[in-house]
Parts: sequence; structure tokens; C-alpha cells
Amino acid sequence: MPTPIHEKFPTACYVVVCRDAPDAAGKRKAATPAHLAHIERVIDEVRIAGPLFDEEGRQAIGSLFVFRTQSASRARELARMDPYHEAGVWASVEVLPFYPAAGTWIGGTTWQAGDVTSRAAGPDSASAGARESPK
Repeated sequence: MPTPIHEKFPTACYVVVCRDAPDAAGKRKAATPAHLAHIERVIDEVRIAGPLFDEEGRQAIGSLFVFRTQSASRARELARMDPYHEAGVWASVEVLPFYPAAGTWIGGTTWQAGDVTSRAAGPDSASAGARESPK
């Protein structure tokens, strides 16, 4: 049986994909100040967060979070605590384990000899776990 990603890589995170309800636009607008205050309160557990848009980039259709947690239950709790959830903005919430393995935000790649190959190290590359090797 494969080792769970959070056991192999302690810096693995959880992605939370929230899809808006059909009537979400007004609820989203009304709840945004409280939502932003919530994000500020839990910012130490947020790797990245922001709205998802339709293909034309005109209308918000959901939210995406990458939470710095080792627990799916904590990721769900963070989403449930969000004023968007409480206001009924989201029709669905999906929580998935995620390992940031490559990209400019983490400073390169993680698979080169268990170390990062940096082309454009970002401001959070060291704390993003890019230099971690598997157990």
C-alpha cells in the first residue's frame, strides 16, 4: 500500500476547491468583507487563496485555497469557518491532499536529488518545503 503523501512529505498541503451556488453573486458580494477578515485571521495556514473565474475571467464561480495543514479535517474546518460557507456562497467544497512539487512559487523543482533546482526562487521558497527530500 502506498505511503500517504503527508507521511512522505511533511510540507504537503490540502487544496480546497469551492464551487459557487447558482445564486452566489449577491451572497459573495455581501460576505466579502467578513471573508477577507477570516483569511487575515488564518493567514498563517494559507499558502495561497483566491477566487476562481469563468473562462472569460468575468465572473467569480468559486474559490481556491491551498492550506498549510497536515489534516484534511483542519482544511475542512477552515472552509466551514469561512463566511462564504456560512452565507451559502458555495454549492460544493472538495478537499484534496496536495504536494507542491514544481514551480516558480516554490523556487523550482523538488525531485532533483531531493533538493530544489531554482530558476526563480520566490520569497517563500525556503519555507514552502521545496528543499525537503522524501522519507
